[in-house]
Amino acid sequence: MGKDTTFFDDGREEQLIDFIFSLPENELNQLKGNPIKVLEKIDEFSLTQSFLMNIGKVKGKMITDIIEKEKPKILVEIGGYIGYSAILFANSIKEDSNATFYTFEYSEKFADIARKLIDLAGLSHKIRIIVGKAHHNLVSFESELTRKTGDYVSVDFVFIDHWWVQYVPDFRVLESLNLIRPGTVIVADNIWNPPPGAPDYLRYVKGSPQDRKIHNEAVENINGKHFTGRWNIIYDSKTVEVKPISDAIEVTKCLQYLTG
Repeated sequence: MGKDTTFFDDGREEQLIDFIFSLPENELNQLKGNPIKVLEKIDEFSLTQSFLMNIGKVKGKMITDIIEKEKPKILVEIGGYIGYSAILFANSIKEDSNATFYTFEYSEKFADIARKLIDLAGLSHKIRIIVGKAHHNLVSFESELTRKTGDYVSVDFVFIDHWWVQYVPDFRVLESLNLIRPGTVIVADNIWNPPPGAPDYLRYVKGSPQDRKIHNEAVENINGKHFTGRWNIIYDSKTVEVKPISDAIEVTKCLQYLTG
C-alpha cells in the first residue's frame, strides 16, 4: 500500500464486500474455492466502482514468480489490507502442505473483510491473519514458531506493503528477532510511488553493514530501543521497475551473516 491504510478507510472496502456477496447465486458459486476468479472480481470492482490499493496483476505476477522460484515454507506479509495479495500468493503455495502464509494487518475492519474474501477463495487453511501492529505481534509470532519446533525458526519470504514510514522500523524488528537468515527473500512494494516512495528503506537495505551499524547506533527504533536491527548481515538488493505504472519493487535476499 505504501501509505497508512486508514487514509483509504472511506467505506469502499465494505462496498466491495456488498458488490461480491450480492452477486447472483450462480455467479457467487463460481467464485467459491476459486482464488483467481475472486481476484478478478476484486479487480473488476477496483476498475469500475472504486479504486482499491491492491498490488494488481503486474506486480502480483512478478512477486508470484519469485515465490514459485524460491518455494518458501513460511511467508510473512506486513500490510494485509483486504487480503488480495494474501490470496494471490497463498494460491501459489496451496499445493505445498508445509507452507503457510501469515498476514499482519493493523485494521480489524480490513482484516474482517480479508477473512471473508480468503474464505470465499477457499484458502483459509493456508492463510493466518494476525491483527494489530506488526512490531507488537512479530514478537509473539517468533515465540510461537520457536515453541512449535522447539528450535530457532526464521522466515523464508517477507512481503512489506504498509506505510512507508514503518518499512525500516519493522524491518529492524524482523532482524532483531532473527526472523531473517541467509536465504530469506524480502520484497517491498511502492518503492517509488506514491511519493516519496520508500527512500529510507532503500538506503537501509542497499547500504553496507557499516552503513547500517552507523544508522542503528544513531537512530533509535520507534518500535522500541531494544529492536536495534542487525547490522552484520550481507544483503543483495535490487530495485525492479514496474511498467507501465512508474513504480518499483525492491527485491532483497539475505546472503550471509558476518562473523568476527
